[in-house]
Order: sequence, then structure tokens, then C-alpha cells
Amino acid sequence: MVYLHTGYMITPLGEGVAANLKAVQDGETRLCMHTDVHGERLVEPVMASLLDEERYKIDGFSLFESLCIHAINGAKASATVNLQDERCVFILSSTKGDIWVSMAESAKKISSWFGNPNQPIVVSTACTSGVSAQLTAWRLLEDGLYSSAVVVGCDVQSEFIVSGFQSFHALSNAMCAPFDKGRDGLNAGEAAACMILSSRPSAAGWTLLGGSIHNDANHISGPSRTAEGSLRCLNDALERVPVSDLAVISVHGTGTIYNDEMESLALHRAGVDNVPVTALKGNYGHTMGAAGLLETLLTLYALEQGIVLPTKGYHQQGTTWPVAVSNQVRHTTQAAFIKLLSGFGGVNAAVAWTKQKTWQSVAEITIEAPADLTSLYRQTVGNYPKFFKMDLMSKLGFMGVECLLGKVREQEPSFTLDTEQAALIVASRSASLKNDTDYQCTIRDKENYFPSPSLFVYTLPNIVAGEIAIRHHLMGETACYVLPEEQALEPVIHSFVSTTKAHQLLVAWVECETAEKYNAHIRLLIKK
Repeated sequence: MVYLHTGYMITPLGEGVAANLKAVQDGETRLCMHTDVHGERLVEPVMASLLDEERYKIDGFSLFESLCIHAINGAKASATVNLQDERCVFILSSTKGDIWVSMAESAKKISSWFGNPNQPIVVSTACTSGVSAQLTAWRLLEDGLYSSAVVVGCDVQSEFIVSGFQSFHALSNAMCAPFDKGRDGLNAGEAAACMILSSRPSAAGWTLLGGSIHNDANHISGPSRTAEGSLRCLNDALERVPVSDLAVISVHGTGTIYNDEMESLALHRAGVDNVPVTALKGNYGHTMGAAGLLETLLTLYALEQGIVLPTKGYHQQGTTWPVAVSNQVRHTTQAAFIKLLSGFGGVNAAVAWTKQKTWQSVAEITIEAPADLTSLYRQTVGNYPKFFKMDLMSKLGFMGVECLLGKVREQEPSFTLDTEQAALIVASRSASLKNDTDYQCTIRDKENYFPSPSLFVYTLPNIVAGEIAIRHHLMGETACYVLPEEQALEPVIHSFVSTTKAHQLLVAWVECETAEKYNAHIRLLIKK
């Protein structure tokens, strides 16, 4: 599995995901007419959203390289990933980079700034670069070649790039209007965005499920009129996340006549016409190599708040096949989405993301020495004679679970354990060492050698879990761990979120060092 650890972005609307998310919700944009781009005079003015070069330029680095460094620094600030680790790979997403400088050279300068020892990877697949870079990271981490990835995307506008779009008559002098009847072209934009991914679960809870890249095999500079590549990408993504779980599909939505028409057909052919669609080019313009990362981050952080972001500039349906697009904020309870892009060269790409469910604590209880377990049993249970045959460790775990479930039922009388699927985790530091010592005493005298089978079975650390399972008829997953401290259980607990069918989890830390020194901490967790 591949998980998002953190993300950051720098755009004309602000720095960081939170600032940009609020700006998009409020309908903000910095798109306006420019007669020059970073000092380069244009033959024709261009509608664009540009960054302040003086604010971000680092001595010895181009603006492009500087923006990548700033974006990575922003993500790094809240990351728990070591960027200097040889198991960490840097992946750069860009359409044109610095124009006259090799993107491989720029990528190495950027990764070296952070002391990363590896050769960075540059992904340059036109407008799909940001999604293709995510897929590259996903594959490298899934295959175990690396354990973490810094994925950064950026492009800086120039006379070179603007003239190229002008040569195709693809630019609009008005603010772009994705999927709108009056749309007549795209706007230029600048941004830098970074996400740090890892094969280790994180508190963020977002999982990159994977995706695919397909070519239309039709035309190098125009989208397929039948949407073949985009459709294949959508279908592949839908194999990873069911339509019923989708909150939104974040599309390319450039505001050009043919791109939006092609995407609407792809959505129609994939049978997702009714899934909410969002496009963010009306806020940022076309940010090229940054678009896939920028729009992915904004979408998933919006879903954290239970909202689908509006499509600025949309007012009236303008595609042959209707799409569920809106210029208003919409609310959702779903937590999965698809990011879809397309670009020159006939390339199309999509990734599927989902918000991983987490364990939420329902109740917990602690029992410590010198608690009288027998008296506690008589007060709360009293009708399970097998209790008296148990060793001290099993009695401790047994009573801990009994008291915990009693507490839960006081709060919610209708509560029941799912005997088929509830999972049980038991852990301790000393495990069965006390019982091992007791058993060894019974076989020490070779002249009076009568090993006790009833004592021997309790020398197995997992027997306490067996006693609890038998008492409550639990036939789900059962696990037993020996760990140096209770805190070391947390990664194990987290791993049970996506790898078990259980929606209830009993966690028992049962430590029995001696007959006078013991404690238990029992928790009930629910997957939500």
C-alpha cells in the first residue's frame, strides 16, 4: 500500500493546502491579463495566473528550481520521512522545466539541496505529468524499490510556452470556463506542488490505490473524438474503487472546446455521468506539470471537510454529454475520488485515491495490582467456573475484557460483539515468563518427574487470547505479540485497518511479571 504523508503547494492564491482550499471555496482567482511574463514581453497579452519571481527566487537556482525547493520544504515541515534516506526517491513532474536546461540536471540540483543520495526521476508526459508522477511513485513503492517518495510538480510560464499555446489558438482572453457553453480556450497558470508518499501508514489516512496511463493512439495534438484513452484510464480506476464509493472525479477541464467534450464522453461511456465532477482551471489556469499534484491535493483535503469543490466559470452545460459539474460547493459523505488528466501526445492518465478508515476508541479500562481478580470475577461474572483453572495472566486478560464490555453495555445496552468478524489483539512484554518459571520447577526433580499438561499449555503467550475468544465465541482474527512496551502496538493496530474485515477490534495489553506485579489495559476500537 502507498500512503500520503503530507502535501504542500505554492500558487498565486497562497501557500499551503489550507490557504488554497479556502480560496477555491470562496471562488478566488488571480487570472488576469498580462503583457509580459517574468520580464519577457509578449507579442499578444495573455490571461494568466502568475507567481512573484522576487518572492521565491533562490540565488544560484532558476525560478523553476526555486519553486520546487520551496514546495518540498513546505511538505517536509510536517513530514516524518527522512529525505536523506537512500530508500527515499525524488520524482520531478514537469512539462517543460527550465526550457534551456536539462530537467535531469534541475532535478539533481533540487534533490541534492535536500541531501538525497539517489538519482531523481523526471516524469515529463505533457499535461498528465503530475498524475504520471504519482503512478511512478506508486509503482516504485509497491515493488519495494523505495520506501518513500518526494513527488514535486512545477512549471513556469514563459514567452516560449505562451507562444506555443497561441500557435494552437488554444488560449482564451477571458477567464476559462470548463464545460460551459461559452468556453473558448484555456488560461496559463503557474504553481508548485509537492506530496510525500510512503509505504508506511500515516495519520493522514489517504491511500493511493493506483491507476493507469493510456494513449488514444489517434493524434499528437488533439484529443480523441471517441475518448478511447481517457475511457480506459477511467475503467482501470473504477476497478480499484467502486462507483458507489466515489465522492468526485477531478477532471482536466481545461475549458477548451475539444478537451471538455472528450472528457464528457469518457465519463458517459464509463457510466459515471452522475458522479460529481470538479475542474479547477478557473481558479489557477493550466499549471501544466503541477496540475496533477495541485488538483489531487486540493480534492482530497476538500473531502476531509466533506465537500466537493466548485468549478469556477461554469454556468451552462456546454458539452454533448452532460456531466455533474457545478459552480457551487457540494457536500458529500464519500471519501474516494479519481483524478483524471489528458495531454499532447495522445496521453491520458488517472489515479484513484481513498480515505482509509481508522480505528476509533469506544471504551478502555485498566486493571492493576493489587486488584483482587477473584473478587472482581465474583462481582461481575460469577458463572464461569473455568475461570478458576486459568493462570494469572489469563485471569487478568479475561477480567479486563469482561469489565470493558460491561462498561460499553452500560453506555449502549444494545451493543453486541460481532462473533464472526471481531478481531482480537493481545500483547505483553513478559509474555509467559512467569508460567515458564513455574513449569520448569515441576520438571526440575528428575526423581519426581511429573510434568503438568494443564500448566504447560499456559506457557504459550497466546493462551490468554484463546480464553477470551472461547468465553465470547470470537471466531474472527486473533493475534498475539510480544513487545517491549504498549506503545509499540500502535503500528500493528493501524495495520489492521486495511488488512482485516473486522469492524470491531479488542486490544489487550496484559503484562504479568510476577504474582504481585501485573497490569492490563483493554480497549475496544470501532472502524469508521
